[in-house]
Amino acid sequence: MLDFAPPLREQRFVLENVLRAPELWRQCDAFAQIEAADATAVLEAAARFAVGRLLPLAASGDREGCRREGGQVQTPSGWPEAYRDYVAAGWPSLTVPANLGGQGFPRALGALATENLAAANLAFSILANVREGVLACLARFASADVLSMFAPHLASGRWSGTMCLTEPQAGSDLGLVKTVAMQDATGSWRVSGQKCFISNGEHDLTPNIVHLVLARTPDAPAGTKGISLFVVSRQRLIDGRLGERNGVSLIGLEHKHGLRANPTCALAFEGSQACLVGELGQGLRCMFLLMNAARLEVGVQCVGLAEIAYQNALQHARTRLQGRALGGAAQPQLPADPIISHSLVRRSLLAHRQFIDGARALVAWVGLQLDQEQHHPDPDERRRSGDLAALLTPVVKGYLSDQAAEHIGAAQRLFGGSGYIVETGMEQLVRDQAICRLYEGSNAIQALDLLGRKVLADQGARLKLLGARFSETAHQVEQHPRLSPLAAWLRSCAEEVAAVAAHLGVDALFKRETAGHAAPAFLELLGHCVMGWMQARIALAAVSGSDTWHTNKVAMALDFVGSIQPRITSLLQALRGNGESLSRLEAVDFSAP
Repeated sequence: MLDFAPPLREQRFVLENVLRAPELWRQCDAFAQIEAADATAVLEAAARFAVGRLLPLAASGDREGCRREGGQVQTPSGWPEAYRDYVAAGWPSLTVPANLGGQGFPRALGALATENLAAANLAFSILANVREGVLACLARFASADVLSMFAPHLASGRWSGTMCLTEPQAGSDLGLVKTVAMQDATGSWRVSGQKCFISNGEHDLTPNIVHLVLARTPDAPAGTKGISLFVVSRQRLIDGRLGERNGVSLIGLEHKHGLRANPTCALAFEGSQACLVGELGQGLRCMFLLMNAARLEVGVQCVGLAEIAYQNALQHARTRLQGRALGGAAQPQLPADPIISHSLVRRSLLAHRQFIDGARALVAWVGLQLDQEQHHPDPDERRRSGDLAALLTPVVKGYLSDQAAEHIGAAQRLFGGSGYIVETGMEQLVRDQAICRLYEGSNAIQALDLLGRKVLADQGARLKLLGARFSETAHQVEQHPRLSPLAAWLRSCAEEVAAVAAHLGVDALFKRETAGHAAPAFLELLGHCVMGWMQARIALAAVSGSDTWHTNKVAMALDFVGSIQPRITSLLQALRGNGESLSRLEAVDFSAP
């Protein structure tokens, strides 16, 4: 079994020192009573639950997996009991708004608490995440009567939830959805069709599952404009009580590369009673609320998996003896040096640590923007926060999952051959993390969303907001001579990203394919710059500290911007020559044998 020590000091440092979240919470009536001590208590309790209840089930759950028995899914041994404890402790309601029956804690705090759960047992943590998004979607778009049927049970975690989008012929292109919704003689909606790749689609943890289903009505136009959203209860609801099955049946339990303990299912809906959510033809718009929340959760998952991978790789590097350091024996009293004595190993671990620090700060900061979008008293600040969160959602999902895969893979390789062996636990982390690049919209789609919808569509307005934040941090770090290189770097990043975005926008006016071809490189470029911005903020929060922990933070920030600059320069060069690169690609005939 992997070891895991929840990084509580790191998490508190991000909240209290880097983001200064308690000060910002006091500006919002919904969070005004939350103090730093409250946040610490939540993180400590999440850490205890993660280590005490979830970590012991991670490896055994992966080995045992879920199984299908008589049209039902049985989760691995110990999971039903752990889920009951999870609900009894109140974790499902942590960040649910008070008016929906929750505890009303900020999403920034929830992201850090969830990080611990995801690190200890990602498959389990996914069971909780989608449910809260389902509730948020119903709260925003459903009628009061529909919301009242589901909200108390979803808020408490007594019922779970899913989003049913994908069909065998309709993956990312949801305009191809064939599931239909028709009204019966009483005017009630009935949904029929098949959905696949449904996380938590069927299981034995809750007596009911609430499905959000995309479907089209008989007279709806083709494409995405004809899609509507419906809520379907697995069990019929009769005067608030659970009745028989509501025409929802299990037709497949996916056998997966990773996350084997989480039930991913194919479901059939056969005349299932349903309620309309939002307006007809607006289903995709409604569902994006849930999809964007899920994309941010992917970033949180990547931080957790990267953290547990790093901790175990670091411990292995300190104890595994192999060879001598090239500069001379590091520990001559031993028959060989620990592999951490080798500079390549240290560089790999340093890059891994830098990623975790920046990624943790980023997901918490985006959570803070969402908190402010909902609750800040100033409408202009709410708008700015929402715009920044929208801009960086594809970065959180796409960039962080790409980079996490690289670092977790490097951690596995650091173990040598034993990293390939099941008993070390490292190969499970690699398998579990692999889906993060695919679900909730593949990373290529995240790149297209970032460049097309979030940058070019508004002529760089959101990007200018982010550049202003870079400039603000640059001004702050200039007050500390040790950090002065960060100021010039931040200003250069803001200018270069804005310039290359403008260049791509001009090209896209004449040929849209140029934007699509450039999108992945632009996502990576902006991701590197945002991570450097987070490193600068971390250094700013640590620069006054005198112990090794704080001085390491400053050193890592300075090293990050120096190490990443060659990659940024390369990406800028590629983006400026994007049109020529696309022309060479188009000259290739892929139909040739």
